[in-house]
Amino acid sequence: MTAKRPFALFERGMYLDGQRPVAFVLPATLAGTLDEAHLRVALDRVQARHAVLQCLVEQGSDGRPWFVQQATPPPIAVRIVERQSDDDWQEQARFECERLFDGRLEPLVRLVWLRGDGRSDVLLSCHHCICDGLSAVGLLQDILTVCGRPEAKLGRRFALYSGADVVPPEAQGDRWLQRRARWKAALFTWLIRLQRIGPPLSYGPVYTLRWSIEPATVQALVRRSKDEGVGMFAALCTAFMLACWSVRGVRGVDKFVAPVDARRYLPALQGGALFTMAPTVRLSFGSRKAKAGSADFWTLARALHEDMRRKIDRLAPTVYEQLLGLEQLHPLFDRLVAYSRSRRSGRSVSLSYLGRLDAPAQNYGSFRLEAIHAPSALLEPTPANLITIAGFAEGLDIAFISDESSLSRTQAEQIRQLAMELLQAAATLPASIASGTGAAIPLPAESL
Repeated sequence: MTAKRPFALFERGMYLDGQRPVAFVLPATLAGTLDEAHLRVALDRVQARHAVLQCLVEQGSDGRPWFVQQATPPPIAVRIVERQSDDDWQEQARFECERLFDGRLEPLVRLVWLRGDGRSDVLLSCHHCICDGLSAVGLLQDILTVCGRPEAKLGRRFALYSGADVVPPEAQGDRWLQRRARWKAALFTWLIRLQRIGPPLSYGPVYTLRWSIEPATVQALVRRSKDEGVGMFAALCTAFMLACWSVRGVRGVDKFVAPVDARRYLPALQGGALFTMAPTVRLSFGSRKAKAGSADFWTLARALHEDMRRKIDRLAPTVYEQLLGLEQLHPLFDRLVAYSRSRRSGRSVSLSYLGRLDAPAQNYGSFRLEAIHAPSALLEPTPANLITIAGFAEGLDIAFISDESSLSRTQAEQIRQLAMELLQAAATLPASIASGTGAAIPLPAESL
């Protein structure tokens, strides 16, 4: 049985015209021997589980792209490269981010295998119009599971659902929510029609900084976070926010945001569905007051933790309104794209924590999962400024992605150094350490 459906607006916004690289790349390192035949079986099994991976993209008469499920879909592509060094995967990650997918001819997921003697790297490359970070993690775990045990059972299969299909019935039956979604869409339509649209802006070369935090430091930070009643992600965000303000100045960053897994509000997607819409919450210290340059790190982290938790708890109606209301904006799509390209981006910071990515069974018989690295991403019009964080084997791996015109590499390196110093001090010192590195930490006016 085959099916087809048009792209939802949020999918279309990622796909654009299909001629721009909008990719998400998740690299992993394996120790041992990976069997090519088992890898092919694993990719076929994963493709059979997700209808969207059995689709090709066709253009509708109105210019809107469609997912069209194929009775005999082309297989997920595997590119095999001989591994020369432990750093080869970084170059391949950059290359994969910039490679286009041809959705007319192939699935919007592919895999690179850096094949070595006793050690390999695999890079799962996903078009962002079908996958968020957690989607890629789930796909990689399924692939490795079947590579190690070809007879292993995967979770349930997912049909070709639309955005509105996954909204819970109680939300679909909520007339007030439906009205709000329509009103907001109508208001947004009116506002966007009033905007003047200039020429598209250009940005500098994209770069990625990568580094790791050793397990001993991470464990010290975890213990201290627990003692302070704070999630570790809140501590990480606090360090990066303070570091960014110190390097860029309070006015140098418009806002900090963190993506939230929409599946928590959409039961139909739980269990491993591929999904790309990731609503965000704005990161803030709330009403917490502190003197600039001498703020208590853990006081700020607690305020951020509580503020983030409140916003996430209240996010469900917004998710439902977006899924139901955004579809009214398709007639404005070209204008929305032109408007976004004419507005300067790269002044916000997005912090994305994928959590602890240790697979359920790191030992797969002939090979062992040695590391999962922080993912790379390339977005339109610029990925600036994206910080991705992945936990594995008691450590943390971090990638800082930006472009030279939005944030120079030198400034990004300064932010990295200061954030790590703040975290190191926060994990070990019992007192206020926000200015303990010797650098005054400016706070935004609303926090003063």
